[in-house]
Amino acid sequence: MSLKKFSEILEGLGCTVAIDGKNLNIDIDDNKIKVSVNETWEKAINGYFRARQYSFDIGARALCANRFVEFQVVRLDPSFFPRPEFEFTNKKKDNVTLQHASEQYVLAYFCSSLYSDAFYIIKKRINRRCEYHMKRRRTRPSTSRVSVRLEDILIIPNTATYSPFRKLKKENLVSVGRDRIKACLFNLAYVKDESWELRDEIKSKSISILASSKKDDDLEIPSGKYHNDLVGYYKVAKSSLFPGQSFLSYYHILEYNFLRVADEILFNSIRAQLNRPDFRATYGNVNKLISILKKNDNTNDENEMLKAVLKKHVSEEDFIEFIKDLEKEIGEPLYSKPKDTIFGEKFSIRLEEGHALSNASKIVKHIRNALVHSSDRHNREDCFMHFTESESIVLQHIPIVKFMAERVIFSTDS
Repeated sequence: MSLKKFSEILEGLGCTVAIDGKNLNIDIDDNKIKVSVNETWEKAINGYFRARQYSFDIGARALCANRFVEFQVVRLDPSFFPRPEFEFTNKKKDNVTLQHASEQYVLAYFCSSLYSDAFYIIKKRINRRCEYHMKRRRTRPSTSRVSVRLEDILIIPNTATYSPFRKLKKENLVSVGRDRIKACLFNLAYVKDESWELRDEIKSKSISILASSKKDDDLEIPSGKYHNDLVGYYKVAKSSLFPGQSFLSYYHILEYNFLRVADEILFNSIRAQLNRPDFRATYGNVNKLISILKKNDNTNDENEMLKAVLKKHVSEEDFIEFIKDLEKEIGEPLYSKPKDTIFGEKFSIRLEEGHALSNASKIVKHIRNALVHSSDRHNREDCFMHFTESESIVLQHIPIVKFMAERVIFSTDS
């Protein structure tokens, strides 16, 4: 019986399962639930476990059958629709759909290690459901089971499915299907402003960086009045779904002050000469002013302008302490270790005054250049590409540029 195979997977994850007709009585930790299997799911489960046509590629997150191939997709833009439904066709009567995963895909996912890796999500979902049930009863704990749908113990992602009108060989179906689906996803972004991507195309790995939680802090009215433009960049950086965009928005806060700080340096260096009581507009004095202007004018060197902004607005002692605390939370010297390769060049932050901010500014500027220039003097594999592992490098350094940007905002309040 196919429900038996279904139950065995849950039992392998530490659950206790008893089959009662078309119901599954399941114990998940301390929670007792009853899952009703309707006719649609019963037919799908029986058909999936009896069939031999299905093969599931965990790496590609693709389910291949005799007549279709189905890939998991994820939404990239922040808009939300509960049930995406899009359909594409061509003159050959081929078909591509984007919608909630089919029952077959959900079951293939359920039977794979992807489900076991994400089973903690199911546990949390069931625990919330049972807690809510107990609160509504407002009585002592009941021995009855909480009724849930089968969908509540499954993971149902969004998928794109390619179904050719003429049957293809399986080895061709996957490659052709991938190409057709990717073309459709571009068309969807172009025509409908909906941005989706194949899940396996996103190669970036999240960096586990523990930020200090402010969720439980009391909210106070700030005494400062912050610069509107800088706050705008900060909000974009905080809300962006893409590491590159977030990094650049934080960098814009630093860049916004480039000319202002450069002009201030020039003004102070010239004023010191002009305010001398014995200053006269002689040939020698004018040449000296010109020399001072050339020496202190760094408006043609963005690296120096960035250093000047950080020197003015960021305490190097605080920055060093921040990096030390960050590395302690991470559990490794991620930033201060011997030089690591970042987009084709080697960098490291020396955690000493006189070095830390200068080292960090070089890294921040280098990553900014990699984000802005899709092709430069680097080899192509050293450039930044969206959805690749290079995003992990950007994610890793967002806390640094964020710290710098916040200190600039704090010190430029009005």
